[in-house]
Parts: sequence; C-alpha cells; structure tokens
Amino acid sequence: MTDNRPPRPAAELYPESLQLSTRQREVLDQLQTYPQGARSADLAADLGMHVNTVRGHLDELIARGAVHAHTAPAQGRGRPSLIFQVRIPDNRAIAREYISLVELLTSMIVDIDSPSPETVEKAREIGRLWARRMAEREDAPGGAVGKDGTDGTDSTDTALDRLHHTLRELGFDPTMRREQGDGDTAPESVDIELQACPFVAEGHRPSLMICAIHEGFLQESVGSAPVRLSLRPFQPSGACSVVADRGTPADDR
Repeated sequence: MTDNRPPRPAAELYPESLQLSTRQREVLDQLQTYPQGARSADLAADLGMHVNTVRGHLDELIARGAVHAHTAPAQGRGRPSLIFQVRIPDNRAIAREYISLVELLTSMIVDIDSPSPETVEKAREIGRLWARRMAEREDAPGGAVGKDGTDGTDSTDTALDRLHHTLRELGFDPTMRREQGDGDTAPESVDIELQACPFVAEGHRPSLMICAIHEGFLQESVGSAPVRLSLRPFQPSGACSVVADRGTPADDR
C-alpha cells in the first residue's frame, strides 16, 4: 500500500530558505525575468558572465530545487537547447492572494459588516488560537526565547522582546519605544508601532475583524507575563500602535 504524501512546503522554495550565494541569487533573479524560461547563453549575455559560469550556477540552483530544466523543441540540426525555469514562487502574489483568502474566511466565520461584541470576541479567540498553534512549533518565530520569571512565568521584558521578534519575523516591521514614567516608582511605558502589516494589500484596508484577530494574537503571545496589550489600529502616522500596560495580572486579562 503506497503512502500518499503532500507536495513539499512552498516555503522551502523561498530564496531565503535556499541559502544562495550572491552570484546564484543574481542568476536566479535574472531568470525570473523570463516567464517562459531562458537558455544559459541568454543569461550569460544579460549578466556579462561566461556561459560555463552561468551553467555552473544553474546546476547548483537545480540541485537546490530552485530551478528546473527541460529540452526545447528541436529546430533544425544540432543539439536541442536546455530551457531553464524558476520554481520559486512570487512572494508578492502569495501575500496578495493569502490576504484575500484570510478576508474571505474571516467573513464566513464572523459578521464583519455589523460586528457585535460576541463577534469581536470570537475574532480575538481566533487570534489566541493562532498564537497557541505558533507556540507549539519548534521553528516558530521567537520560539527559542524561554521564561525567566522567578515563579515560572514570563517576565514582562522577556515577553515583549519575544513578541517584538515574532512581529519582525511575520512582517509587521515593529519599533519598540520604552519611556520611564513620572517618578521613581512609576512603571515604564512601552509602545510598539507596527509600521507594516502582512494583511494589508495595496489600496485596501483590512476589516476591524482582522485587527481583533491580531489583538487576540498579541495578548496570547506574551503568555503569562503581567502585561496587558491594547491594539490601536490605523493611527494618523500610518501605523498601528500596541500599548503595553505593565503590572496587569494574567488572570485579569
């Protein structure tokens, strides 16, 4: 009985996962400009490299699974040419269509046109489940950061640093600003500005239900740390703001 297996993860085809050299990346980038594929001689002429050098880079790219080759239809005498084509996906197309998919799925799960408090809370719960699922994976962004609280809980600084790393990995382009409060005993305030969002498509603003999902994700991502996070979407600066309220017991959130 054969064991049915799914295709390889598309993430394995991202250039970042392939660990390419500078020259290999140049050849790959140039090959991407040929939707129907190109010959090694075409790439050599474009890049000003010797054709044997280009062919060597193409062989390496084939070995890494980034490129495949096929024989062009024979035209007259002589050996048929090899046509090389990229296998890596278009990251912009993936992001654009995944945004559409997430919006569609969200609209089927919750009422995004007239959200009730129950609907908003359901969206937050989706975000919390997302954060828990991410934490279960060993390769999750920020997953290597452990707990350092004396009672086994996350310290606030550790949790916020881990969250900052996670948001960076996911494409939110965060910046963290820490400010000491007035007086020696006043708690330090922490704001995180999200200057990009992987759920924003050009010319399209995501629904507030997407923001509610993110709010649940943010709070769950800090675990048991004594801090409450409030998401303030769509600020005049063109960013979303996350305000950290220190000292809030986990059970009160």
